[in-house]
Amino acid sequence: MKKLSSFIIFCLSFSFFVNSIATEVEPFPQVASYGVWDSPITADILAEEASFTFNMIVEGTSTYSCELRPTNQGRSTIVRRNIDGTTQDMTPPDFDVRTAVHEYGGGAFTVSQGIIYASHGDDGAVYIIKPNEAPYRLTEGQIRLDNGQWQGTRLADMHMTSYGLVAIGEHHDPDQPVDNFLALINVDNGSWVKLASGYDFYSSPAISADRKKIAWICWNHPNMPWTNTEMWIGEFDDNGYLSNTQQIGAGIQESFFQPQWSPDGILYFITDRDNGWWNIHRYSEGLIENVCPMDAEVAEPLWIFGMSTYAFLGDDIVFTYNQEGRWHLGILDTQTLDWEEIQRESAYISQVRSGSGFVQFLEYYVDKGEALVQIDENFSIDVLVSSKPNCEEDYISIPEHISFPSNDRIAYAFYYAPKNDRYMAPAGEKPPLIVMIHGGPTWQSPGIFQLGKQFWTSRGFAVLDINYGGSTGYGRPYRSLLDRNWGIVDVDDCVNGALYLAEQGLVDKEKMAIRGKSSGGYTTLAALAFRDVFKAGASYFGIADFAALIRDTHKFEQRYMEQLVGKYPEDLAIWEARSPINYVNQIHAPLILFQGEEDTVVPKNQSIMIYESLKQQGIPVDLYLYPGEGHGFRQAEHIIHSLNTEAEFYIRVFNICK
Repeated sequence: MKKLSSFIIFCLSFSFFVNSIATEVEPFPQVASYGVWDSPITADILAEEASFTFNMIVEGTSTYSCELRPTNQGRSTIVRRNIDGTTQDMTPPDFDVRTAVHEYGGGAFTVSQGIIYASHGDDGAVYIIKPNEAPYRLTEGQIRLDNGQWQGTRLADMHMTSYGLVAIGEHHDPDQPVDNFLALINVDNGSWVKLASGYDFYSSPAISADRKKIAWICWNHPNMPWTNTEMWIGEFDDNGYLSNTQQIGAGIQESFFQPQWSPDGILYFITDRDNGWWNIHRYSEGLIENVCPMDAEVAEPLWIFGMSTYAFLGDDIVFTYNQEGRWHLGILDTQTLDWEEIQRESAYISQVRSGSGFVQFLEYYVDKGEALVQIDENFSIDVLVSSKPNCEEDYISIPEHISFPSNDRIAYAFYYAPKNDRYMAPAGEKPPLIVMIHGGPTWQSPGIFQLGKQFWTSRGFAVLDINYGGSTGYGRPYRSLLDRNWGIVDVDDCVNGALYLAEQGLVDKEKMAIRGKSSGGYTTLAALAFRDVFKAGASYFGIADFAALIRDTHKFEQRYMEQLVGKYPEDLAIWEARSPINYVNQIHAPLILFQGEEDTVVPKNQSIMIYESLKQQGIPVDLYLYPGEGHGFRQAEHIIHSLNTEAEFYIRVFNICK
């Protein structure tokens, strides 16, 4: 018995010794199938990190920005950063800085002499917010009637003048056409008057430094801001009304973006009039001049207010431009018109703003979060604030910009390979693929670090983020490929991009899924209905029936589909041929649908009708409706639930063994 006890003690001691050594040595990667790798990038973390910055404003030496906070019921908060680096929330937690002008909003606040003027998402009214004081209401705002319609006035893209706030107004009355206009708001009593009206849409008012002149963009149906717009200028009279108004550059089809007055009163702006690329121009003494011609885009599609891709630094212009899918930083001498690139590691740059002797902008990278960057008059660059991703380098997949053949032309995408150094797949196994489709459809996916993509790649999925024909960033001819070809060109590029990766041996051809949001949701449904390549699909608030959408959608996009599909009802046959709802008998792959209950852009009936039709066909389909959500999920609990549910869906459909 004593010998046996000694032997047991020896074994236990040896086992402890071996285990202690093992814990000190980095374990070899575990072998597990692609798609089920354990990842620290959870849906909960993604929801926490989903807060992002937009609509940044610099006044003097202070920087104000609007932050979306999913953990605060999806509300947005204004944050001020002082010159010493300290920050302060300027709006209380129950105040939601948001506007719904054009439905997509943006430009929900401005700042003048330290006083904030902000639109509140709950009632659409503009509130005045002074430091350390509660917001108080300035304008009447709007109310939602029992039938779901709005009544009242929304305001966005506000700028202070000597006569009050200039803003873009949008008035709603039940059963009446929505009225858009350029407004002047009295900051003493909240009343407003129309400065300019008669066009279907207005955007981007720009006030000169001496506050005597104004420029703005406007356009009419069926145009969109990236197809054909007009730019006007005017002067303020002694009462604050406009005089000497005139159109700039009449008689040519062009897309204007971001008019802005130089410190010495010259009007600068971006247009694609010369070479099909959005370039910086200026207007002086009746002449329009391209001051920096390049085969690159210095603009983005004007879906929201408050976008800015360039700003003045003395006599120079600091600007960002998109070339070959990546955004660069440049500086232009407005006297000599010489320019040079400022080398940066960034892949995307936005919100370029002038301050007191400096320019600031937001910078995004391929392997880490966003940063607030400043360049001063000596061209010295400082990173003021940077966010660190809530994950280690071992889990970060670096995007690769690729081009691939698609129907006798070239299409573009960003490829993210599976990445998780803790795991390796069984020999010979190839990863499942998720093809991601951006919204718009006139938009672009930048190849930057996003937890939403790393969530998938760290689990062993490959991701292909498609910039199909019709996307921005590659010039007007590429942007125009989708004209009357929506549901064809985008679908072809998604299919051909996926097959290209399969032919390269990078993904499993039998485990390819497609997912998208909004118009990307439509392309998802169309790809399943009109092709037989993808084995699963996930549609977030996607479009199933064009004819139903034209009856239900909002004014901004009411005639967008004339450009993308054809006129209604003259081309009704084409509309019906492109609507997945009419071809549910051709959908054989399982589908999962996610939809906001209060979506006014793509109403919930679009998801419900495709769900019910597929259910009748016996196709595996699930639908999840989220209360309180509109066009895009803002609340943490819904972001978490939809992502986890989608992940389990792919594992089940692809029969991936855990």
